[in-house]
Amino acid sequence: MAPNSLAQLPRSQREAIESAGYRVVRWAAAREVLEARVAKGRIAGDVGAFLAHWLSLASQRAAPDELWLTFDLMPDHIRLLGGGAALAESLLERALLHLPALRTFWSQELRRQHFEALKAIVPQVWPLDAAGIPPGAVIQGLSVAAWGQIAPSGGNTWKINDQTGHVREDLSGALASRDSFLFSEFPAGAKLNARYERNDKGQVVLRSVEASP
Repeated sequence: MAPNSLAQLPRSQREAIESAGYRVVRWAAAREVLEARVAKGRIAGDVGAFLAHWLSLASQRAAPDELWLTFDLMPDHIRLLGGGAALAESLLERALLHLPALRTFWSQELRRQHFEALKAIVPQVWPLDAAGIPPGAVIQGLSVAAWGQIAPSGGNTWKINDQTGHVREDLSGALASRDSFLFSEFPAGAKLNARYERNDKGQVVLRSVEASP
């Protein structure tokens, strides 16, 4: 990408890219806090049991030698697709970030501003779990009262993958196995790679951007 290409993006997208490295680092630190709390039994009840199960599926998250992120740019929004940070591309980690039961936790650990900014660019993912939906409740982000009521909308296509990326075709089987995730595939936009480094003050700053092949 040409040096001035970032400046040509809408201000909201430019600021999202510039700040994403710092926010992903904060996300990783908060994620370590969450794992420690669950391991020590500090999150009780059904939520604690739910988290203990799903966190047991997490893969090792070794810190990358350098932080780079890949974005999908659309005219009216931007999505974080992946990169050198395992959090950015893991279906499980995306699901945990959007989990309603963890909204207060993320808001406190990340600060609400950074939490909302991350949610805006990290695609939403749903962990498929056979636990019943409370009467009168709906699945957040899907506005349905049962998994079987999901239907394509807005040009999207639903997919089910397990944590290893294996495609699952059977929704009922995926719910029973408790190891898979529902997510939506959207039309792709222009891809952008951004590289971040820590400056001499320890701050995570954007160093370069380039178009992704």
